[in-house]
Amino acid sequence: MGVIVVLLLPLASWLDGSGQLAWTMFSRTGQYRLELTANGKPLNPTEVAAFAAPGPTSSVLAGADHFRHHDVARATLRRHLTDIGQLACSLRPGLTITARLHERLRTDAAIGTSEVTLQCDP
Repeated sequence: MGVIVVLLLPLASWLDGSGQLAWTMFSRTGQYRLELTANGKPLNPTEVAAFAAPGPTSSVLAGADHFRHHDVARATLRRHLTDIGQLACSLRPGLTITARLHERLRTDAAIGTSEVTLQCDP
């Protein structure tokens, strides 16, 4: 059982790209930036953060229109990009929301992008 906790869980956390259960001791500076649009017009993530429940979600979204340092938040946003789009739909019902997460593992690394597009209910 100890082998699972000490070795396998940290190794498995690298599968989603976060390494959040591995011992990294601030050895990297992963960054993320969230770009939201409603019918092609910019929607500031900080505005969406106001609709989120107070706590980790709102703090991760606030200011995400610029690159921010946080490996766990970066991986979590990637997994919940559709949820972020649905939250944006509560602000802009009836519109098409596109959520793009731009991320890089280091400040000098290439930028990767994940994207979802949702048609909001009226």
